Amino acid sequence: MRVSKIDNDTVIVEFSNPMKVVSTVPVVSNNGYVENIIFKFIPKDFNVKNLADYYRSVVKEVGVENAVVFITATSIDNFNHIRIDDLSADVFISVGLEPPVCLETNVFTPMTISTINIAVAVRQPLTNNAMVDLLRTVAEAKCLASNDIMLRCRTRSSGTVTDAIAVLKPLNMNEEILFAGMATTIGNAIAKTVHKMIVSKALRDEDKMFNYLTGLGKDEFLNMFRDLYRYMPIPNVSEEKAVEIARIILRKILGDPNTWSFIIAARELELHGIVGTIPNVSEEEFARDSPKVVADEIIGMALATYVAGLKGLFSMYWVERLKESKILKHGIFGTFEDDIISALLGSLYTLLYDYVRGSSEDV
Repeated sequence: MRVSKIDNDTVIVEFSNPMKVVSTVPVVSNNGYVENIIFKFIPKDFNVKNLADYYRSVVKEVGVENAVVFITATSIDNFNHIRIDDLSADVFISVGLEPPVCLETNVFTPMTISTINIAVAVRQPLTNNAMVDLLRTVAEAKCLASNDIMLRCRTRSSGTVTDAIAVLKPLNMNEEILFAGMATTIGNAIAKTVHKMIVSKALRDEDKMFNYLTGLGKDEFLNMFRDLYRYMPIPNVSEEKAVEIARIILRKILGDPNTWSFIIAARELELHGIVGTIPNVSEEEFARDSPKVVADEIIGMALATYVAGLKGLFSMYWVERLKESKILKHGIFGTFEDDIISALLGSLYTLLYDYVRGSSEDV
């Protein structure tokens, strides 16, 4: 087997023997087997009328006769290959995490581009049903990883809109293994590998994690802080300087895993409330921000107190009043999320004020 980067847009995996394949994408082959996997990285505005013809053109362009073709609008830098020596197995993956999909996603009618592409080549005597079982296992691992990183959708996300998976094994190998689910040696090792590859990709981008958990990018959050600062500026501190210092303070706040723990807890509860799995409060009640639920305020209070002490708690109350008066706009967020945003805004303002007060010069 050989893995080659042909150019900045194409990676090809070439096998020395023909491979049997089970795939969620069409396979370019005249005889049902393949000897190649191609990862083609295309621009975000990519659009063709006939995708099957495009797959064939990619195979021809690379100069091979058959292949499983994955196309994705993420960067070639997001391609990864891990070998599992104990199983004589290889996992090839390209990870892009947009656009997410969940049960409440509108059905997409236009063509969209695969963003999490996974190919697993196993040199094991899998039966046909075991190959399908392994494909199911890979899909489950991808779903678990998407859930664990809290990929942002209204409810829990199972991945992105057009994810694709292929499982391959040597064509002439015996067929003895009947199952490859997550409780089997093969399935478990591959599932763990797929899960780790997706999660590690997400954790490398803290800005996206912040967005998944709060619904705001860091720049959007700082713009919201800017609105707060305009309402109550600190004497002798310009708006631009205040936001510049706030960005540094926010980075420090988010350097603490305890801060993330509060934010994750709030998002997790938000997801439960949306689908009605918090006992004794219905989906409809939760959507109306039922007075029966006070845990949202308690989590916000705990976060504000942890980050900025009692002053942070009082600042959160102040931000909450501004939210209720529509001066700040984060009231559109969920039951738990808006309180977390209030806690972060209030804490950030408090720490900014303390920083300025402790400085001997105007800033």
